[in-house]
Amino acid sequence: MKRRPRPDKSLKQSLPATWLVGRKVRLRPIEPADVPLLQRWRNDGPALEWLNRQLPLSAATVAEWAAQASVDPQMPAFIIQTLGGRDIGTAGLRVYGARATLGIGIYDDAFWNRGFGQDTVEVLVDGAFRVMPLQRIELTVFPGNVRAIRCYEQAGFKREGVLRGYAYRAGRYADCVIMSLLHEEWERRARRPLR
Repeated sequence: MKRRPRPDKSLKQSLPATWLVGRKVRLRPIEPADVPLLQRWRNDGPALEWLNRQLPLSAATVAEWAAQASVDPQMPAFIIQTLGGRDIGTAGLRVYGARATLGIGIYDDAFWNRGFGQDTVEVLVDGAFRVMPLQRIELTVFPGNVRAIRCYEQAGFKREGVLRGYAYRAGRYADCVIMSLLHEEWERRARRPLR
């Protein structure tokens, strides 16, 4: 049974400014003070089962990544924050000309299966297509991550196929599903009335 999130009494009254706000989440910039949290998320926790694992990351490595992600327009990355101000994960893009790859991790499993992932994907995609000259946003996901695949499909992504032996995972090369959302598909969805 998943644990329910407890209110965090240490949250600041004033949340950082951002225009990337959805129904459940806000995507805020990554700040230097986030490094210990980012390091903990990337080195431990239930979400690691579904991420492309790396060797444990040092604080210096995470700080270098965070500094670059906060200023590099080719790899914008954000902290996923609930509307109440609780930090629960990260989301970002890597931009390659007219296409970008999307990555998301919700590291607090109390927020799984509750729509926070879908809202994050929709907010990030909406912001990216509005301000960047992108034709497509794509992602890869392990076939067994049914929850994530459902989330991406609900956010408008389409399965394109399987990349065989694409990612090294648990001592072997594993297949990944590739999914994408084209700019014109996003435009059609963006015209729909809000839920």
